[in-house]
Amino acid sequence: MSQTKQSKVSLGRLISPSRVIVADEYPGKKELIESLVQAVCREYPQLDPAYVASQVLKREEGISTTLDTGLAIPHARLEELTDFAAAMAVLRRPLVSADNELPVRVMFLFLSPAKPVFFQQHLQILSALAETFKPEFIEELVSLPDAREIAARLAR
Repeated sequence: MSQTKQSKVSLGRLISPSRVIVADEYPGKKELIESLVQAVCREYPQLDPAYVASQVLKREEGISTTLDTGLAIPHARLEELTDFAAAMAVLRRPLVSADNELPVRVMFLFLSPAKPVFFQQHLQILSALAETFKPEFIEELVSLPDAREIAARLAR
């Protein structure tokens, strides 16, 4: 996304099939976040996966980003970025954590540049995610066969 104001955020442009994880289940929320961070960092060599994961997990400790729809939106703002980056996981069976958090069906990790000029778009992405990932859409994603189909569906 450019730094210019856009009327509508395109979530599909943030996700490619290489950054979509499709799994029946996952051992835990922390492990899933770490896997998504790895998926993003493969395409952004300036990012240190351990540092990025620590920033995202630190943010998650403050307030959980899991919505009652089954969408989790872990995110962080990073000095090393000049554009938005994202990865997504679709779980066939909900991830239920031991700390009584809401079950997760889809996790959408996104990373934003830390510069103030990007903050409005950061908020627009959060809003677009909450608006797009309604229970029906999440169920549709869960029913799709693979990462390519999921990324294509998000791009529509």
